[in-house]
Amino acid sequence: MNTVAGSEVLSDEKVIQKILEGETAVFEILIRRYNPVLYRIGRMYGFNHHDTEDLMQDAHVAAYMQLAAFEHRATYKTWISRIMINKCIYKQKYGYYKNEIPDEQVYETNAATIQTEQNMLNRELSSVLERSLESIPVIYRSVFVLREVQGFSIAETAELLGITPVNVKVRLNRAKSLLQKQLEQFYSANEIYSFNLIYCDNIVNRVFEEINKKTLHHPTQGF
Repeated sequence: MNTVAGSEVLSDEKVIQKILEGETAVFEILIRRYNPVLYRIGRMYGFNHHDTEDLMQDAHVAAYMQLAAFEHRATYKTWISRIMINKCIYKQKYGYYKNEIPDEQVYETNAATIQTEQNMLNRELSSVLERSLESIPVIYRSVFVLREVQGFSIAETAELLGITPVNVKVRLNRAKSLLQKQLEQFYSANEIYSFNLIYCDNIVNRVFEEINKKTLHHPTQGF
C-alpha cells in the first residue's frame, strides 16, 4: 500500500502546516491516519460498510476544504470526528433509514489472502461484539464507542455528542450494563468496527478525486 513518506513521524499540526503551504499531497497522511476513527463512527451510527465509506469521503473532503479555518482549539482528531458525526446525523435524518442493517460482507477479503486461525477467530469475535453493540440504543452505543474504542476523553466525548460530562459517565455505565458480562472481558478495541487496510487506498483515491473536482470548479477555494 502506497503511503506518503514520513507519515509515521509527522504530527497532525505539521501535516496541516505543510498542506496550507501548498504540499496538498500530504493530506493523504491525515486520510489514512483517521480512516479507522471515521469508520467506527459511521458504523456506530448504524450505517453499513459502503455508506460509511461514502460518509468518510464526505468528511475528509469537508475537512480539506475547511482546513484553512481550522483554529486548533481542539485536536484534528476531535475536529474531523465532529464533522463525521454531523454527516452521520444529517444522513440519518434526511438520507438513510435509521435502522439500516450493516453489510454482512464487510469483512470479506480477497480470496488469495492467507488467513491464520487466529485472524479467523478474531473476526468471529469482532462480529459477535458488533452485533452486541448494535443491540444497544445509539445514545449509549455512541458514548461506548467514543470512550472505550476511540479513546476520547470524557470532555471530548461530551463535546462531540453535545451532552454534559455527567451524561457521558451515566450513558457509559448504562452501555456497559447492557452488554453481556462475558463480552466485556474479551472485547478488543482494535477489533470492534475495524477498518481493513485493504480499503484504505480506495478511500484515499476517492477523496482526492472529489477534492480535484471541487478545486477545479471553485479555483478560488483552497490554499
